[in-house]
Amino acid sequence: MQPGCPSGANLGRDEDLEHLIRALSHLKPVHLSDPEGIPLLTRREEDVVRLVADGLKNREIAQKLKVKEHSIRNYIYRIFEKLGVSSRVELILYVFSHRDSGS
Repeated sequence: MQPGCPSGANLGRDEDLEHLIRALSHLKPVHLSDPEGIPLLTRREEDVVRLVADGLKNREIAQKLKVKEHSIRNYIYRIFEKLGVSSRVELILYVFSHRDSGS
């Protein structure tokens, strides 16, 4: 059990990520920018974020983008660093919570 979560809840489980993705599937991530309107992510990083939000695994993302799986791991690492998140769940929550604002 994680602090702040209901008894038995664990946001790190694959089932929780899949549930979150299904719940948010009608929403599409948008371009993330700082308060001055400067993009936080490259176009390719935004592509990766969109595919993560669609529920794809690294291998599937690599196939869609026609790159090596190792490249996807590198993109995800840089995205996590830029946005200050440490998991796919946090990434999805960050993107959807910032979709209407400038940062």
